[in-house]
Amino acid sequence: MFDMKKIGKKISVLRKEANMTQMELADRMGISFQAVSNWERGNSMPDISKLPELAEIFGKTVDELLGEKSVLVEAAMNDSIEECMTNQSVSAEDVSAVLPVLKPEQVKTIVENADKLNFEAIRGMLPYMDEDDVKEFALQAQGQGEAIGMFLPFMDGDDVKEFALQAREKGESIGVFLPFLYEDDVKEFSLHASEWGETICTFLPFLCEDDVKELALQAFEKGERVECFLPYMAENDVKELTIKLLKK
Repeated sequence: MFDMKKIGKKISVLRKEANMTQMELADRMGISFQAVSNWERGNSMPDISKLPELAEIFGKTVDELLGEKSVLVEAAMNDSIEECMTNQSVSAEDVSAVLPVLKPEQVKTIVENADKLNFEAIRGMLPYMDEDDVKEFALQAQGQGEAIGMFLPFMDGDDVKEFALQAREKGESIGVFLPFLYEDDVKEFSLHASEWGETICTFLPFLCEDDVKELALQAFEKGERVECFLPYMAENDVKELTIKLLKK
C-alpha cells in the first residue's frame, strides 16, 4: 500500500524546491490549500485525477511521485480499470495499494470485477465500498459458510439487523452483531433475551443509560438480580436503584 506519509513528504520537498507556497500550489491546481496541507501531512492522498497534473508541475512522472509503479493506477488514469482487472494478474496487494487514490466509481468497478479475489483479500477494500456492495459480499460469504464479522463495521445498521434476525432464527448468538446495531434495535433484541435463553447482560454495553435504567427497574420489579446493570447506569440512577434495594 502507498505510504501516505512518504508521499506527503515528497510533495512537500518538491513544492519547496519549486519555490511554491501551499496556497500557490493549490491555486494552480484549483483546489484548497487545506487539501495540499493534508497531502503533505500524510492525512490524505491526491485524487487520481490530480496525480498527472501534480507530477507535471514538479517535472516528475506519476510513478516517481508515488514511489512505485502500479498498473491499476495507470489503468485508473486511462479509465481502463475493468480491462486491467480482466486481462492482467492483479493481486489483493495491488488493489489495496491504490484504493486511497481512487474515485468511488472506480472502487465500484474494482468491486464488480473482484470475483477472482477471495473474501480475505476483499477485507482491505471494505472501507472504500458502498454499503450495498458490502452487504452483497456479506451475503456471498454467508452463502459459502464464511463468517461475516469483518463486513459488519461497514454495513448499514438496518442491514446488520437483518443478518442478526437471520442468526436469531437459526438459534445462533447475535453477540457479534451488537456493536453495529442501532440502540433501538439492541433494546428490541434485549427485551427478548430471556425468551432465547440469553442473559440480558450481553446487551447492556450497547444500550444508552436511559434504556439500561428502564430494564434495571423492570428486573427489580420482577425480583431479579440487578448487579449487572450497575456499570452501565448513570450515577444518579445507580443511587436511585440502590435506595430501592435498601428499602426492599
